[in-house]
This record gives sequence, structure tokens and C-alpha cells, in this order.
Amino acid sequence: MILAETPLIIQNMSHGPANDVLDSRQPARHWSLLRMSADPERSVAYRARHALEVGALRAISMALHVLPRRTALGLGGLIGRVAWMIRVRRGLILDNLAIAFPDLAEDERKRLGRASTENFGRTVAEFLRFPGGDRDRVGDIVEFRGLGRLHQLRDEGQSAALVTGHLGAWALYVAALADAGLEPALLVGKQTNPGVDRLILELPGDAVTFISKGRTAPRHMLQAIRAGRVMVMVADHYSSDQKLRVDFLGRPAYTLPLPGALVEKHGLSLFRMAGRRVAGGRHVVDIDPIPLESREDRDAMRVHVAQQMNEALGEAIRHCPEQYYWFHDRWKHRER
Repeated sequence: MILAETPLIIQNMSHGPANDVLDSRQPARHWSLLRMSADPERSVAYRARHALEVGALRAISMALHVLPRRTALGLGGLIGRVAWMIRVRRGLILDNLAIAFPDLAEDERKRLGRASTENFGRTVAEFLRFPGGDRDRVGDIVEFRGLGRLHQLRDEGQSAALVTGHLGAWALYVAALADAGLEPALLVGKQTNPGVDRLILELPGDAVTFISKGRTAPRHMLQAIRAGRVMVMVADHYSSDQKLRVDFLGRPAYTLPLPGALVEKHGLSLFRMAGRRVAGGRHVVDIDPIPLESREDRDAMRVHVAQQMNEALGEAIRHCPEQYYWFHDRWKHRER
């Protein structure tokens, strides 16, 4: 069960955040969860299950700390390969690859899908072992290219908007930004298991400021912007508000509106962060400005930002598709 839920843990930690920041329906959703747990027996079962999940994750994290880094990543890759063999979300992965790469042969899409699951296993292992020796040597593990402009904005006391996708070991890169002399603020969603939620927030230590989605998020985001922090958004997944739909990898997809709002309302410069795994267990991460043009009104500007953002993220994904997270139903539509 833990292994099956680990993808959701990492996914929610890094991307789900921004979709519902201003969603007034959240209290009702939380109330429904409270009502579900009102049954004493069910409540006890939930608490027991949550305790088992947290205990298992902490045990796995400790085991990965003990193992040499190369062995730990190899184990993660092996788990990913097993997941592919037992067909964990294989149909969805291949469907997504067919949308993004319609001209690829089926065998090549299967090769990419298998490589993607192996990369995800390594990414989970890397994230869970981060509080060990990796935190102290993250500067040796992750090489950034193109940080100059962000450093300049930092020195001027200005914030910036940094969008990234589920590529390479995305969660590791956010933590590595702090080692590179920046102060990242990442908008995150909360887990249904509060113990797992605490564990996720503990792993990067004090390197990252987490802003939890909800009613207080706008205020905390404004504070981060005024403090000159880099606002990081993992912006490549389905946006549940379904308000903004632009092309992503060749097909229209509901897209995160928050980067456009930050650019339009606060005048933040927009950058893309795209990383990939290279030889020796290391990573190379490129930081590039996303070119933007002025628009007549704010709605047009936000659409323009979303289009440019998706194009930039799509370019990075097409360059390294075997390290992308294809497990997500990116192009879905929910009837309301």
C-alpha cells in the first residue's frame, strides 16, 4: 500500500498546491472528511492506517540513509522497473506518451514509459534519503546553469516566479536552490494523512519555505514576494479549477493560472527550471527566462503567460521524456 501511494505523496507535495489556493469550496471538503471520520471504529482504523503509513515511510527513509547513494538509487530504479512490470498505471503512461509523441513507434513509447517509471523510483529514493548525507552535499549533486539573473534579482531585493515540471528529480531541485544562495518558497497541498504531511515538510529542512494552499495562502505568498523569495510552482499538471485551457505538448489542457496572476499583478519576471539526471547520480538544472510580451488587458496577459509557460515546459519534456512523470492524467476534463 505504501509503495502504491508513494507517487501520490511526492506528486501532491510538489504540484497540487496552486490549483485550489482560492477555492472557497475547501471548507466543505474538509468538513466532509471530518464527518467521514465521525464513526469511532472508522476513526480508529484511519488513525491506525495513518500511523502505519508514517512508520513505513520513516523506516524506508532511514534505510535509504544507511545505504550508499548509488545503491539507494539503484534500489529505487529497481522498484520502478517492478512497477512497470506489474503494469502500475501503464495504460495511462502509454496513452499520455501517444498524445505527446503520436509519431513514435509503440515499442519506443514502451521504452520511454519503462525508463520513466525507473526514474520515478530513483526520484522517490532520492527525496526520502535527502535528510541524510545528501542534504550536506546537494551542491555537489545538483549543478545549476543560468542562475545569474535570479541572483541579480535577489541582490536587488526582488522576487521572481519560477515554474518547473515533474522532470528529473524536481523536488530535489527546489531544495538545492537554497544551497545555491536563493530563498525558494513553494506552494504545496496538504496530505490527508497529517503525519505524512509533516514528514514531507521535514525532509528539506529549513531550506524551503512551504506555503500551504488554503485561505491564508495569498497572504503568505505576498509576504514571500515582499521578502524577495523565489516563488516556485510545479506547473505542468491538470488545474482543477478548469478556468484556463491552452496547449500543452500539442493538446489543449487546463493549466495553472497562478503564474500568470503573479506576473500580471505583481510584475514578477518568469523563469523555467528544467533538470535532468546525468551520469554518476548527478543532476544538471537549467534556469531560463521565459520571454513575455505585453497584452492589452489582464486576462489576455494571463493566457499569454500560460501559453509561454507550457511551451517552455513542453520543450524541456520533449528533450528528456524518459525522465518525465507520465503517471498523471494531464488532459482530463471533469464535468461540473
